Amino acid sequence: MEQISITRITPEQFGYKDRGIVKWLGMMLSDHSEALKKEEVNNQLLEVKTKREMAEEEIAQVLYQAFITDSPIFIQANVMRDGNYYKDLECKIAGYVENQIHLYLKDGRVTSCTLEQIRNVEMMDSMDWYDKRK
Repeated sequence: MEQISITRITPEQFGYKDRGIVKWLGMMLSDHSEALKKEEVNNQLLEVKTKREMAEEEIAQVLYQAFITDSPIFIQANVMRDGNYYKDLECKIAGYVENQIHLYLKDGRVTSCTLEQIRNVEMMDSMDWYDKRK
């Protein structure tokens, strides 16, 4: 039996350059691409109001009050992105261990932080936490 040699040639060997995701952009719905553009603009225009930097003692007092009354709070993190602070966290104090403060976020997630990572803390209206206002 005769042996046949098979040579595989890929489009790249002929000089074809794959455009990657660019070739699929035409398949996106115009509504979807408009929504993506609006979201990008909204994220760029979203500037968080800089709140007063509180002393650690003040922060600790507000956190303690929120913990014993099980009240929701707004926390502004002491972290900047592109010259702006992140949006305030809406949360409740779940507890604390050593220097870690455990938080229940409004969206159901659980996270933790330290006192040094907090710039400002404010008590939140319970009606806003439970979305009772319409």
